[in-house]
Amino acid sequence: MRGIDELAYQSRLRQWPPLGKFLLTLSLLIVALTTDSILIPLMTFFIGACLLVYSTGLRFPRMIGMLILDGLVVILVGCLVIALITKGGGEVARFDVMGWTLTLDRDGLNLSTLVLMRALAGITIMLAFITSTPVPHFAMALRQLRVPKEIMELTVLVYRYSFLLLEQLETMTIAASSRLGFKGIRNSLRTSSRLAVGLFSRSLSMAERSQVALNCRNYKGDFPIYRPPRRLTLAWVIGPIGLAIIIYIIDNFLEPIWRISW
Repeated sequence: MRGIDELAYQSRLRQWPPLGKFLLTLSLLIVALTTDSILIPLMTFFIGACLLVYSTGLRFPRMIGMLILDGLVVILVGCLVIALITKGGGEVARFDVMGWTLTLDRDGLNLSTLVLMRALAGITIMLAFITSTPVPHFAMALRQLRVPKEIMELTVLVYRYSFLLLEQLETMTIAASSRLGFKGIRNSLRTSSRLAVGLFSRSLSMAERSQVALNCRNYKGDFPIYRPPRRLTLAWVIGPIGLAIIIYIIDNFLEPIWRISW
C-alpha cells in the first residue's frame, strides 16, 4: 500500500487532472468489457501498458510485483478452466492426462482468450490510474463533482491513518514471531486472534490521541493542499469519450478484415 502511494507521488502522470484520468480509465474499461471482439481489449491493453510504462517506468516494489504476478497466475488458471469446460465450434486439440481426456474446442479458446485480454486490459488500465493518482488529490478533485466535504475528509483520514495501523500490525507481528507465536497451527490461530484484538484496541487509542492532536493544531475539518491538482476541463471530458468511440469505430472497421479467433 505504501509502495503504491510512493509510486503515485513520483509518477510522470501526477500532473494530469485526477478526474480526467478517472474518466479515461472508466471509458476504456467500459469499451473493453462491453464488446465481444478480442481486438478492442487488445487495443485498450496496449494503451494501458503504454500509460503504465510512462507513469512508473515499471519500477514496482517487490511486494507489488509479486501481487501482480499472483493475480496473473489466477487469471491464467481461470482462463484455462474456461477453455476446457466450454464446448462448441469444433475440436482443436485433445490431451490425455493421467487417464483423463481433455479437449479444447474453438468456442472455449475464443472465450478464454477474450476473458484473458479483458482481464489484462483492466489490470493495466487500473494500475496506470492507481500508480499516478494520490488519494488526497483524487479526494480533493471530487469537490468539482459536489461530493460532500465530510466524505472526502473522512476518506483522507482513513487513508492516512491506515498506514499507521499497518506499521503497528507489522511491529506486533514481528514481536509475536520472535516469541515463536506462529509455531504450529494452534499457536498461529491464538496469536492471530490476539493480534486482531490488540490492533483494534490500539486503533481506538490512536483515534482518540489523533483527535486531540488535530484539535491542538486548529483542525477545522479539512486538510489544505498547497499544490492542488488540476481541475477537470471540457477537453478532458471529450478526449476520453472520443478515444473510446474511435476504438469502437476502428474495431467495426477492422473486425471483418482481421478477425482474431481460433
